[in-house]
Amino acid sequence: AVDTVLLASAIALALMSHQYPLVNGWLTAKVAGLLIYIGLGTVALKRGKTRRARIAAWFAAQAVFFYIVAVAVTRMPVPWSG
Repeated sequence: AVDTVLLASAIALALMSHQYPLVNGWLTAKVAGLLIYIGLGTVALKRGKTRRARIAAWFAAQAVFFYIVAVAVTRMPVPWSG
């Protein structure tokens, strides 16, 4: 349910701000990051077969979360490039 709300709010915000994925590179990166974050979250919480896989997915999800925040703040698809 939380994943659905995250995705729905991302779509609603894009529509309300008239900035659309595949038109604005930073927004495309942010939505793609959100989808990856959701996928990693499912692995970390229930789909990971081993404890090691779940922990690795959790760390990867944290990295993707910080990437999404960096993209949102800088409005650049590659925020560390300058």
